[in-house]
Amino acid sequence: MPRVLITGGTGVLGSKLAPRFAAAGYDVRLTSRHPPPGEAAWVATDLLTGEGLAEAVAGVDLIVHAASSAQRKTRETDVDGTKRLLEAAKAAGTPHLFYISIVGVDRIPFGYYKAKLAAEKLIEDSGVPYSILRATQFHTLLDMFLGMFIRLPIAALPKSFQFQLVDAGEVADRMVADAARGPSGRLPDLGGPETLRLGDIARAWLKARKKRALVLPLPLPGKVANAFRNGYNCTPERAGGKITWAQWLERKYPSPDA
Repeated sequence: MPRVLITGGTGVLGSKLAPRFAAAGYDVRLTSRHPPPGEAAWVATDLLTGEGLAEAVAGVDLIVHAASSAQRKTRETDVDGTKRLLEAAKAAGTPHLFYISIVGVDRIPFGYYKAKLAAEKLIEDSGVPYSILRATQFHTLLDMFLGMFIRLPIAALPKSFQFQLVDAGEVADRMVADAARGPSGRLPDLGGPETLRLGDIARAWLKARKKRALVLPLPLPGKVANAFRNGYNCTPERAGGKITWAQWLERKYPSPDA
């Protein structure tokens, strides 16, 4: 039975990956700073210090690197932490390392994206056999974002930004299938089934939540804002996801009559 280590095993994607790899016949081991719910095999690790990494990678055939930090200590986690993970992987016999990245990290000069791109480069130059998949934003990210910014009857958003939302479970399905083929380098990108403006995303979200709010356009200057307006974070030619934003909202916020 092949053994897979999933970093960030308690996150949005990690929690989808674990049961899918188990169903595909893998012995699953998770890493995170805090134990996951249930009885999954788990090793406490800290990418910031390297604590626990040697134990975590010991005896594994595949490392799925899904740990990330967009809000704090991003470079320390995503770049320096990836370097520590690669060093541990080399010491353990260089198992296949599968990294999940984001569409547009090479085109959008956003700090978090720069860190993801730097991590990609480290993996490519490491000598460790690897696969890298770039996916578009998850539905859960926009759900969280809108929940944070639409709290009052009036809100301002960059309504012209584009997103090609994809379901985290569909990304996990793709990763399990790709991992079975072995190290493949840079894989074709994966995006959701439709490209929407943030204004339309917010309108559908408010309807599903049975909320009312006046959403005003927020003009944002700069290269990062221009990149999101132009959809550099989207990949319409790789629209492999099937679950639309409206369908995801129906599942997350079902109507009382459903």
